[in-house]
Formats: sequence, structure tokens, C-alpha cells
Amino acid sequence: MFARVITAQAAPGQLDDAIALARDQLPAAAQRRGFRGFYLLTDAETGRVMTISLWDTQEQLDAVEAEVAEIRREEAPSLGAPSLSVETYEVTLTA
Repeated sequence: MFARVITAQAAPGQLDDAIALARDQLPAAAQRRGFRGFYLLTDAETGRVMTISLWDTQEQLDAVEAEVAEIRREEAPSLGAPSLSVETYEVTLTA
């Protein structure tokens, strides 16, 4: 299993917009082949946001990434998060 981890710093007052965007995007992601789960982590005090999406294979993750990278670039500035960190990890242990 593979995880895509995205971290960002939302502008003050924009955290609800980041949550709404994730909520809007989730149904389409959940229908994708290989989708295994999604987490949205937020810190209301700092505006820090982290998403973790889980995929069966690296290829499935890469296919989704190719499609959503442009959407992310377009939406990030409107959330006050001009830079995003996008990383991929292999899940090596779960509990």
C-alpha cells in the first residue's frame, strides 16, 4: 500500500475552505481503483493542514496524482496556501 501525504499552511480564516475542498473532492477519489482511505488532519491554532490518501499500488497513486496535480495548483492560492508539500511513502506497517 502507498500513501500520498500533502501538507500546507492555510491562511487565517481559510481552514474551513480547505476542509470544504477536501470534502468535495473525496467522493470522486473514493470511486477510483485502488483507493484505500483518506485522512484530513488540521490544526485550527496554526492553520496547518495535512492530507493522507492511501492506495493499493504506486501506479494507482501516480495515475490519480497526474490528474489532480493541476487542480491542487489552482486551488492552493485561493486557500491562502501558495506552497504545498507532496510526498509519497510506502506503508510498511499498520495496526
